[in-house]
Amino acid sequence: MFDLETEVHSWSDHLRAHGNLSDADIHELENHLRDEIEDLIVAGLTPDEAFLISVKRLGNVDAISHEFAKVNTESLWKHLLVDPIDSLAKQLNRRDITLVVIFALLAGTLFKIPELFGFGLLDQDGEIKIFFIKNLSFFILPFIAAFFLIKRKSELKTWATILGIFILAAVIINVYPSFDPHHTEVLTIVHLPLFLWLVVGATYIGREWQGSKGRMNFIRFTGEAFIYGVLVMAGVMVLFLFTLVIFEAIQIDVQKFLAEYLLIYGGCAAAMITVYLVEAKKSVVENFAPILAKIFSPLFLIIMVAFLIVMIITGNSPFMERNFLIGFDFMLALVLGLVLYVISARDIRQPANLFDYLNLALIMAALVIDGVALSAILFRLSAFGITPNKLAALGENLALLGNLAGLAWLYIGYFKKKFDFTKIIKWQTDYLYVYFIWTAIVAFIFPIVFRFN
Repeated sequence: MFDLETEVHSWSDHLRAHGNLSDADIHELENHLRDEIEDLIVAGLTPDEAFLISVKRLGNVDAISHEFAKVNTESLWKHLLVDPIDSLAKQLNRRDITLVVIFALLAGTLFKIPELFGFGLLDQDGEIKIFFIKNLSFFILPFIAAFFLIKRKSELKTWATILGIFILAAVIINVYPSFDPHHTEVLTIVHLPLFLWLVVGATYIGREWQGSKGRMNFIRFTGEAFIYGVLVMAGVMVLFLFTLVIFEAIQIDVQKFLAEYLLIYGGCAAAMITVYLVEAKKSVVENFAPILAKIFSPLFLIIMVAFLIVMIITGNSPFMERNFLIGFDFMLALVLGLVLYVISARDIRQPANLFDYLNLALIMAALVIDGVALSAILFRLSAFGITPNKLAALGENLALLGNLAGLAWLYIGYFKKKFDFTKIIKWQTDYLYVYFIWTAIVAFIFPIVFRFN
């Protein structure tokens, strides 16, 4: 009788006995092994099949794991053959790659469909039409959601719910009118992708959407996707420029063709490839985004403290300028992202370490700056009246303030050993609901409240 827990513990003991890995590394490897097993079981494999394939995949990371797969699982190989398992693993990869190619082509083609009705991408001034900017999320995010729905073997009810949200959102924002100066339309353009990305998160998490672990995995996935997406899209741009230059050398202008086809289909492919790469590399011991977060967290802390000191000494505050306030909200969100990725990479069983204290210092610096920005927003509201932009900025600063304040309070309690680290994780993953609700309010309610101005 196959006992999954016994085999996993046996695998961990083998690593301790035959390798030079620390307990933290072994614990991290075991977590990845369990995640891999869980994904394969969800995909339809039995526990023993999932265990063997997962151990073999981790064998690419650590030779000891590979040796364990050959030495300590002989009883399992009696009823499973090597070649069928390898074939199955390759088949799963081929299936994912096929989905990526199909969805990238469908997304690009969906982007081109309006041209069939004489509605081109660019206006007379050569700028992208507002219709495409406003609907950009609907050209790619539904296909990313479908990718995860297929991988998680979601039920028909889940499919209907997710696709229903996308369809309803698309109808609403395209039915809404927009009047000069179009502030609410711009706010919708900014907040709609964030709202829909959280919807995609529900498809990524699958059956674990109510648990902290699944949501933290999605936060980690978001950071990884951002890093990979930038790199992949940079590759597409290099390909664009390279193609443009070599054809110009033979006096052939391909700029229009490249702009209308390579950038559109290449951009959709970049998004799908990014999702596939991040999803496929779960078995790597350390994720890339948390490493970058650990590098840049102290650097951001130094810059923010220096900014506060200089602002106090000079008496100059840039927060009275609207454009700076908007940009600063994005920077605070980036700082929060750095904090979250450090949290996501942390072993919850380890005692408080240097990065925990750096995280708290970064949070406190961000809280002070957010408080100053918030006071400036309140002053602008009292002096110039309520506008969609100022109210959206107020809400976002309050949301960030609440998030950062909660993390600071919990970190202090953790340092005082009042509770363990899981409470910090639960707070942050539960707080995703705040962002989900607020982005929905700005995208769908603000236009009505402010009469589509």
